[in-house]
Amino acid sequence: MKIAVIAKTRLPVAEPFRGGLEAFTHALCTEYIRQGHTITVYAHSGSDPKLHIKGFHGDEHRENRYYEIYEHDEYLSILNDIENNEFDVVHNNSTHELPILWGVKASIPVITTLHTPPISKLKAAIKICSNSQNIHFVMPSKTFEATWRPYLNKDAKIIYNGVDLAKWPMIRNHPEYLFWFGRIVHAKGLDIVLDAAHEINMPLKFAGPLDDKEYFDEQITPRMSKNDTYLGHLNQFDIHANMSGAAVAVSAVRWEEPFGLTNIEAMSSGVPIAGFNRGAFPELIDTNSGVVAEQRNVIALVKAITHAIPLESNKVRLHAEKFSLITMVKQYINYFKELI
Repeated sequence: MKIAVIAKTRLPVAEPFRGGLEAFTHALCTEYIRQGHTITVYAHSGSDPKLHIKGFHGDEHRENRYYEIYEHDEYLSILNDIENNEFDVVHNNSTHELPILWGVKASIPVITTLHTPPISKLKAAIKICSNSQNIHFVMPSKTFEATWRPYLNKDAKIIYNGVDLAKWPMIRNHPEYLFWFGRIVHAKGLDIVLDAAHEINMPLKFAGPLDDKEYFDEQITPRMSKNDTYLGHLNQFDIHANMSGAAVAVSAVRWEEPFGLTNIEAMSSGVPIAGFNRGAFPELIDTNSGVVAEQRNVIALVKAITHAIPLESNKVRLHAEKFSLITMVKQYINYFKELI
């Protein structure tokens, strides 16, 4: 199958990944290629060239205060290039409204995986265009599908995100500390995780891009004890290596997260997870792999962590195998075949 993949173009699809969307897109495209499909990935020109990247702009405009104008031009260039090539389907993983609007008149199916909650321009485009016979939507969780349902004029397909299980083998063997990784921003709740770690008197190791320095300086640095360690912005190999001593991977998000790929990566490594009842989190675990905090506060999170620590790594890993990258991509391909 010949697939045009539209990525979010603001950030490179390359390690170390700035966020879950970049990690998802990289894994998805890698597996498309491995399964024998021909792809062109429309992405930031600094993305991994192994993915067959076609980038229209690098970094020359991305710090410009009028970048949104350049971004529109970039997506117009992408859509024009797709029109001039023979693809079977378009798999849109951007968070931009133009691929949705363009899809109404496209000659091939346009399948959009939604990765962000309803936001103004994207929400409006989907509300207006989603009744088009040519436009289709995939959601990464049932919870997230319910969030978008008021703006969709047709049913969406639910395909859970998957991870490369071979890339995240079971490694947990001597639980010593709590672990957190993700983008360091207020919405991800790292400050709450630090408070919970101190309450339970356990060290915390954490990693991720420092996307909000003010938040880090005001809320994270003052909270850190001598037992807490910021590991920096790590690639996936180094993140996985740090799972060996993790007792629990903790989630304390302050938003309705559509999926939460880091949870699956941790469980695949044999690390149980504990977190709030926010977004898709309760859908991703069972009683053998993680614990949902009864309330959204530090004390409830501490209780969840305590109950998660004894969970057996082999059972945690077994549950994570339900979220296989190979299975996810096969589901996408089967869905594409239905639509062609």
